[in-house]
Amino acid sequence: MSAVTIIGFGRLGSAIARGVLRSGTLQAADMVAVDADPARMAEAKAAGLRTMPIEQALTEACRVLVAVKPQAFGTVTAHRARLHANTTVISVMAGWSRAAIARELGATHVIRAMPTVAATVGASTTALSMGAEVPATEADFARTLFGAIGPVIEIDEAHLDAATACGASGVAYACLFIEAMEAAATRMGVPAEAARAFAVSAAEGAAAAWRHGQVPPAELRASVTSPAGTTAAALAVLQQGGFESLLERAAIAARDRARELGVR
Repeated sequence: MSAVTIIGFGRLGSAIARGVLRSGTLQAADMVAVDADPARMAEAKAAGLRTMPIEQALTEACRVLVAVKPQAFGTVTAHRARLHANTTVISVMAGWSRAAIARELGATHVIRAMPTVAATVGASTTALSMGAEVPATEADFARTLFGAIGPVIEIDEAHLDAATACGASGVAYACLFIEAMEAAATRMGVPAEAARAFAVSAAEGAAAAWRHGQVPPAELRASVTSPAGTTAAALAVLQQGGFESLLERAAIAARDRARELGVR
């Protein structure tokens, strides 16, 4: 019997699998992959995972990691009769509450987690939510599983949609920042390769400086902003353009969309 069966081997499901393998927490033989896409199944096999049809996988599973898109959850619930009531379900779907997942799958133990695609390189900060009914052994497994791909923060489920908006979706916001900085540098005449390096290093440098010194971002920003200097001129443009409020509106939109996609 496998340690965990991954239903949905798309970007997030495969990222988790590769991150766990990279850390050595689980071996490929400990995981089963299920996906309707033959190319993804071939990818899982190439990584050493076992693959099988969903009907067989659910029947044999002791733990299921649901990594399908919220809109595709019906492809899993259609086979709910195959799932044992005591099988632990770990969901990384946005929006769907633990109660709704338990109701739709007839599961007793449901855990929700929201990692990021940075799981592949062990840089995912995962929001984790589970109720008191989850056995200690299963709770520890979830902590270990996601701890293998980066930091784990346990939060109340009521905050999970906001954590999704600021964490998992936040990776895309950071990428958009890098893209915009790269484009700006290129338009100012910087060679393409150098433009990308400067843009990426800006994001990496800020994160690394914070992690190394544990200095609050506002303090770190102030330390590199000389009065009437180049950074001050740039920040003035961003603040006049409503940068902070725009980012907050974006995060709220992501949170609200998670609620729309899910079921309570």
